[in-house]
Amino acid sequence: MAKLIHTMIRVRDLEKSLAFYDTVFGFKTSHRLDFDDFTLVYLRNAESEAEIELTWNKGRAEPYTHGDGYGHVAFVVDDAKQERERLLGAGHTPNDLREFHGDDGALLARYFFILDPDGYKVEVLERHGHYQ
Repeated sequence: MAKLIHTMIRVRDLEKSLAFYDTVFGFKTSHRLDFDDFTLVYLRNAESEAEIELTWNKGRAEPYTHGDGYGHVAFVVDDAKQERERLLGAGHTPNDLREFHGDDGALLARYFFILDPDGYKVEVLERHGHYQ
C-alpha cells in the first residue's frame, strides 16, 4: 500500500513560513537540505509522520500564483473554537468558525481556514467523525 509522506508548497520567505507553521501548528524542522539555488525544509509534529515540505527558491522576489487548482492542506485539532481563539490571541487572522450538519441535524464537521504567509489556504478541522 502507498503511504502519504509529504505535501510540498513553495514559499518566498522561509523564516516567516517556518515561524508560521511552528506557532500555528507546532510543526518543527525534521529534515533540511540546502543547495545553491534552493532549500527544502521538511516539517512535522508528534501527531503524524506526514510532513509539509517547504521549498524556498533563493532569489525569488515575486509571489507565487496558486492558480485555480490548489485547494488546501488540512490539520485536525481537538477543539476548533479554542484553537481559533488561541490563534486570534497570537495575532493571526483565522476565518470564522463554520459547521456542516447532516440532514438529521447531527454535526458532520466544525472548522475554519487560515492563510499562511504565502497565501496558501490551511483548513483546521475539529477531531470528529471522519476527521481523526
